[in-house]
Amino acid sequence: MTLVFIRHTDAERYELRPRGAATVHVLRGVPDGRLLPQGYKLRFTLAANPAGTSPLAVIARKNGGHLAVLTPDHEHLAELRLPPRKKRWRPTYEIHLSDGIVLRGREGTAPSLLLCLVLLPFTLLYMVALALTDSPAGTTTAPLRTAWKQPGKPVSRAALTESARGRFRVGGEGLDYRVAYAQAVAKYWER
Repeated sequence: MTLVFIRHTDAERYELRPRGAATVHVLRGVPDGRLLPQGYKLRFTLAANPAGTSPLAVIARKNGGHLAVLTPDHEHLAELRLPPRKKRWRPTYEIHLSDGIVLRGREGTAPSLLLCLVLLPFTLLYMVALALTDSPAGTTTAPLRTAWKQPGKPVSRAALTESARGRFRVGGEGLDYRVAYAQAVAKYWER
């Protein structure tokens, strides 16, 4: 089964909309006053409804600064390790699953970097045209994608990929969908 989902943001809420499944709501805090184990500081909750009465996973910061993905009953699903904020070139995101498997994702896969180089002359022409017409450019970023794989297996199939347009795809059965949701939110919301 392949799960594809897209991040949707607005000023008041954050949602993940999986294709063919119910919307996942991202909430700050713990719904219903649930307590966390000692040593954890809550960051956000993934819930099946906007009120948060049926949580799917709770994401909390551990004493070491990493994010722990926990079930509503506080069973450990995974640990997310985000790159330092000052890291600019090809930041590395890690997912440490509870069974010991490590998935590492670096922004900029070889095909996306090649595509970026091919599109660079067109991007420069576009930027010159924007400068000449006084149009707002907004934010311009390179069309890169990220793929989370096990270290040491560069040709293996990615467990989680993010397209340049912000769509995430979970391939196969190796990664819990709640961990994939948490990684998608943590990559953009925690920075």
